[in-house]
This record gives sequence, C-alpha cells and structure tokens, in this order.
Amino acid sequence: MPIASNGFIFSKRAPHYQPTFALHKRIALLAEEVGIDYLFWMGKWKGLGGPTHHWEQALEPLTLVSAIAACTHRVKLFATINPLLFHPTVAAKMVATIDDVSNGRFGINIVTGNSLDEYEQMGVLPEDYTNFRYEYAEEWTTAIKALWSQDKVTFKGRFFNLVDCVSAPKPRQKPYPMIVSAGGSDEGLHFGARHSDYAFIGLRASEIAKVRQFAAEEARSVKIVTNLFLLIRDTDAEAEAEFARLRDELDHEALNNLIVSLEGNMRGSRRADYLRAPTVIGFGSGFTVMGSPETIARKLTALIVETGVDALQFSFLDFVQDLAFFRRGVAPMLKDMLRHEGISINLGEERATAA
Repeated sequence: MPIASNGFIFSKRAPHYQPTFALHKRIALLAEEVGIDYLFWMGKWKGLGGPTHHWEQALEPLTLVSAIAACTHRVKLFATINPLLFHPTVAAKMVATIDDVSNGRFGINIVTGNSLDEYEQMGVLPEDYTNFRYEYAEEWTTAIKALWSQDKVTFKGRFFNLVDCVSAPKPRQKPYPMIVSAGGSDEGLHFGARHSDYAFIGLRASEIAKVRQFAAEEARSVKIVTNLFLLIRDTDAEAEAEFARLRDELDHEALNNLIVSLEGNMRGSRRADYLRAPTVIGFGSGFTVMGSPETIARKLTALIVETGVDALQFSFLDFVQDLAFFRRGVAPMLKDMLRHEGISINLGEERATAA
C-alpha cells in the first residue's frame, strides 16, 4: 500500500500524490472486490527529497490500518512496526485493539530498520545497534508474544524487564496475531523462521531453501512471499515503452539519498548495490513484471510454478487504475493458467485463498 508520497517508483513520470485515508480506503475496498488476500503497509519516518519529494509525506501505519480495519470485512491487514519505537507492553495493547477492530485480520511486520537515520534523527537509536538489532527484536517479540498469551508476564532480559506485567484484553487470534518479517541476512532469516508466518524474500532459490530449512529446524513452517511491481498495459510494447520512460525520468537525487542512507548501515549495503542496477526504478516495489495482461498472467504462472513461493505481493504505478486493470485483464487468465498447473486460487470471487 502506498503509505508514503508517490508510492514506490522513483521517477518524475510516475504519479505524484500524497497519501490519504480516502485513497487507502478506496484501494482497500477494491482489493477486497478483486479477491486480494492481504494489504501491507510499510513504516516511513523520513523522506528522500529530490525533485519528486519522494516519501516526504507519510502516514503512520498502525493508526491508518485501524481505520481501514473498520471499513473492510475480509482482507488481512499487515502494518510495519519497529521495536525501537514501541515498548512491547504498549505494542501488545495496540495490536490487540486493532485485532479486535478487524475481527482477527491484523498482523505486524517486524523490522529492525533499513535506513537507520530515520531513528537516529529521533534520538532512539542505541549505540552499536547494528550489532545487536536482532537480539533486541528477539527479546521484544518474545515479550509481546507472552503478553498476548499469558495473564501476567515476568521477563528479564538485556533490554526489557517486565514484572507481573499484564495486557488485556488478549487478541482475537490465538495464540497471537500474524507476524511477518523481511530480513535477508542469516540472522534475519533465522528470526523469521522462529517467529514469522510469512517471510518476505527475493526470488533467489538459495534464500528460499534457507528459510524453509531454518523453519524446519524450529519445527515450524513459514510461507514464502516475494514482491513484484506489475506494469500492465494493453500490449507488451506499450509496457516496455512505459518502463523506459520511467527509467529515463528517474529521480536520481532521491534514489541516491536512499543509497547513501542504506550505505550508512553496513547491513544495508547489498540493497544499496541493488539500487545501482540499470533496470531499477523503485525501492520496496519488488522485481518488475511488465507486459500485456496475457503476458503478465503467463509470467506470474511460471514464477509460481518454478520457484514454489506461497504468495506474491504486488505494487503498482497507479494503484486504483492498475488494480482494476489487473482484475479484469490478468486475474481471469491467471486463474485458468494456474488451474492447468493444478493450482487453485479464487481471485475475483468472494474469498481468495492463494496466500
């Protein structure tokens, strides 16, 4: 979901807009009609500048999702939360509240921070944080799970100290709400294996195998999700031409500001290197899949069959227009193609089951 200004494409040609509740409500209701399984909101606390003023305006995800929860009835809702910003006792009650509003459809995306300057500007970034970020997240997650499932919690750790701590009411989901994560390092993958229901990773077969292996070692299973940017046009040539125009009008200043921010965090260096690739036009958007509706459906089918991922997360250039195009153009063919592969989804019907 485009919670920050201009969405996920760093281009002067891309639609320029401010995030609003009205826009997110419109997208959410359309997503329910399409049969999308879930909606996902990142957290963003500092913009990237440039001619497009990229991400300079951003809504707060937990607050926004609580409002969207009251407007929807089926779609799952995930909001990003960084443990540095919310004590586990505060977060436990906030999440339980939204889970009640949504009737058990809410989950959190736990992040340890990509652009750490976002947290440094607030004065909440501990010294040497990059060397213990997952230890911090591990304690935080262990504590919040206990608060969701136990009457009283006593927890003594390096970062948190709870004594007969209570949190009520409990979430509707038992034993606790859904958790997702997107760490790409071995530490991050291990964290996801221990705690996450969904792991957001790329399409590297080695990473997918690692997540499944690490989860098996924890006697758990984790669903694998990958991000895709869908650029749908009437023909392949039109989609390719639009991609070229987006690339030609790239907001290099905003993109470079992001690269500098990531390079300031040593563990973000791989993502910074990725952003320098000549085909990159966005961040958080995922791998680009472009073409006509038929081409998109064929590529998505091949990707699902060849990689064995459990779910696909989409971003768009214009979320309202392109999601509607996906519904009428891509979804029917995608269902048919997957059916031939023995895979059943219910896009466009009352309830989707793909993820």
